[in-house]
Amino acid sequence: MPPTPDNPRGLASDEVLRLRSRDGPNLLPAAPRRGLLQMAWEVMTQPMILLLLVTAGLYGLLGNREDAALLMLSALLVGGLAIYQAHRTERVLHALKDLSAPRCTVIRDGQALRVASAELVCGDRLVIDEGDRLAADARLVEGGTVQVDESQLTGESLPVPKHPGGEGSESSLSAGSLVVQGDGVAVVTATGARTTLGRLGHSLQQLHRRPSRLEAELKQLVRRVAIMALLICLVSSSLHAWRTGSWSEGLLIGLTLAMSLIPEEFAVVWTVMLAIGAWRLARQGVLTREPQAIEALGTVSVLCVDKTGTLTRNEMALVALHDGQAPVDVNGHAPGERAAALLAGAMRASLPHGIEPMDRAIFRAAGGPPPADGRFTPGPRLGVGPGRPWVTHWWRDSEAGGATVWLKGAPEALLAQCSGDPALLARLAECTRNWSSEGMRVLAVVCGRADQAPADGSLPAGLALAPLGLLGFQDPLRADVPAAVAACRAAGMRVVMITGDAPLTARAIALQAGLQAAAPEVLTGVALAGMSDAELRQQLASVQVFARVDPAQKLRIVQALQQRGEVVAMTGDGVNDAPALRAADIGVAMGQRGTDVAREAAALVLLNDDFASLVQAVRAGRRIFANLHQALGYLFAVHVPIVGVSLLPVLMGGPVLLLPMHVVALELIIDPACSLVFEAEPASADSMRVPPRAASARLFTLRAALRSLAVGGLSFLGVLLVQALGHRVGWSDEGLRLASLASIVAGNLLMLAWFRGRHPRGAPGNTALQVLIAGIGLGWAALLALPALARVFGLPPDLPWQWALLPAAAALWCTAQLAWRRTWRT
Repeated sequence: MPPTPDNPRGLASDEVLRLRSRDGPNLLPAAPRRGLLQMAWEVMTQPMILLLLVTAGLYGLLGNREDAALLMLSALLVGGLAIYQAHRTERVLHALKDLSAPRCTVIRDGQALRVASAELVCGDRLVIDEGDRLAADARLVEGGTVQVDESQLTGESLPVPKHPGGEGSESSLSAGSLVVQGDGVAVVTATGARTTLGRLGHSLQQLHRRPSRLEAELKQLVRRVAIMALLICLVSSSLHAWRTGSWSEGLLIGLTLAMSLIPEEFAVVWTVMLAIGAWRLARQGVLTREPQAIEALGTVSVLCVDKTGTLTRNEMALVALHDGQAPVDVNGHAPGERAAALLAGAMRASLPHGIEPMDRAIFRAAGGPPPADGRFTPGPRLGVGPGRPWVTHWWRDSEAGGATVWLKGAPEALLAQCSGDPALLARLAECTRNWSSEGMRVLAVVCGRADQAPADGSLPAGLALAPLGLLGFQDPLRADVPAAVAACRAAGMRVVMITGDAPLTARAIALQAGLQAAAPEVLTGVALAGMSDAELRQQLASVQVFARVDPAQKLRIVQALQQRGEVVAMTGDGVNDAPALRAADIGVAMGQRGTDVAREAAALVLLNDDFASLVQAVRAGRRIFANLHQALGYLFAVHVPIVGVSLLPVLMGGPVLLLPMHVVALELIIDPACSLVFEAEPASADSMRVPPRAASARLFTLRAALRSLAVGGLSFLGVLLVQALGHRVGWSDEGLRLASLASIVAGNLLMLAWFRGRHPRGAPGNTALQVLIAGIGLGWAALLALPALARVFGLPPDLPWQWALLPAAAALWCTAQLAWRRTWRT
């Protein structure tokens, strides 16, 4: 049955299945995915396909029906491959979108579970916290006063208070609203289209992604190449027609040139590399929400990271207690009676079904929540806030009357507000320092009494607080963090730790992680608040550890680093971290403990909250940029011999050497080579041993373009030498055509091997390249073995076997290079 405040176990699993079957998933109506017909229309209207269709029509008008039919079939083949590639890319993007869907914490069968918001059903017991974006309508049943931003529904920017057990709208929560303060438990009352948001027909506003700098640069490059291609085609076709008097042949030459020059591969390589790169990152635990983040990863010079859950395991355990008299060790066994009052107070200041690691550790150490005794009933609750590093929870006392408040938070802040025995406070302060130096997270627990609990959960003036003791938590460093930090340092990146923990704890973890060789200097939030911007920028030259920093100060640190010329990636998890995540060059949200608002503000999401995953993402970003640069260089070079051979009849006379069918066949090599082959290339051996590239570095410089043109020119020179030899010995027009096609294919393979560059010993093989080489070999063998196929390509039907040598030798050389690099090369 549906849960109530008296039924805290939540729904049973079979009940969840029944309700989901009845109501469907908790999803708002969304725009439909692109279907195959829409993809087919987009692909078949691309310039390359249209040129093929126009050329096929021209052949048909000239009476060459076989060539026309074959070109039409080629258009369908090329279009079919493009549609398949677009379909796969669409599937990858939707899979990543599913990964980025909001997640919720629900109570089912008495267990706290983290589920996708689409799995919510009516009656679910939903745990809400600050920063959560509500995914369903619900009714608040437990907790203190919760402040909710309902501006997406009402347009009113002021937060609205909600109270458990209130009448009507006083306790109702609407899908799409944001919890800006407080936490508690709510029961889901409506899902999907039946929510307030669904009934109003509104959907969440999606920001249109702006093209990145490199994407804009690539588009500009494509426009320039396209304009140049159009001019060359018009001039060449007109010149050939004027010289020979055959306007039909001139038009065919112009169309062939256009097919060889249209830079449609630029868009293909960009889309495929970013989509598959994002998919690879997702497999490593990093979700890419903004594609431009991938290209920017290679420019990061500073990684600003949190401690808890990022550098450490986020498996907090209560390992020590101090009741004011002496420490009480609880590591491995239950605490004794001396710690009973301290543990009871800690539980009163915590949420029994919350997801906060230290709350869960407290209840685990105590053996679970205490049984209800009827004496205390929960009252207002106030979470951590700016200048208030503690949690406040009021409880109404039915026996003694009035209200008791329990507070849990930073020892130096809470102990400073306590009155009582100075010696007791001194012992607790000394214990705090000792435990913090050992890497423990230390919290103090204090209590006080008042006649009445304030409605907003604050502390009334003059309230006397008494210390109950200290809680010592241990969150071990992740095993792979020291190696990851060392990799960052080798790659020229600084790792800056920003935490809300105590300075001694932060220093101990920084030493274990290897942030600095010597004991790191720690700058506290208090000291930071007293600094000017200029002083902070100066301190950032040496300081790598910040402690007791609030979210607003994170933003200031990020901006100060950027003013120093650094490219900053920053991790965050809370709603107050969103401005800093947006301000950073790359915002990185925590996937498990991060709030929905933090994830919406970030460009990347660490699905496992793992710092090593972020380092792997930087490595992947550098690899993707390098491969993109190599692919563009290959694209420039590979078109030089094709264009040159197409222009030979125009400039020097003689037969037409490249027919449209030849260009189609070559495109079937170039397209997968520039996208799939280069995308699958492993990172170079020194990718993480060089400084990050400058943020202003261009994707393709004039120097790189000239180098590519020079490599393509060498390949074209080889084609010219073969043609010169053919003319000297008197080859037929078909023989010259065959020689040009064979030499272009061989040069293509050699250029592909050259642009791939060097790889370390033991690097993984490139399966895409192996498949491509095998496909070229089979295609060339079919061309030599099948006279009918040779005639279709305008080649002599009795091809001499010697013409298998050029492409075969190039393919064997590339295969040998693969084996050599994988086995021996260092």
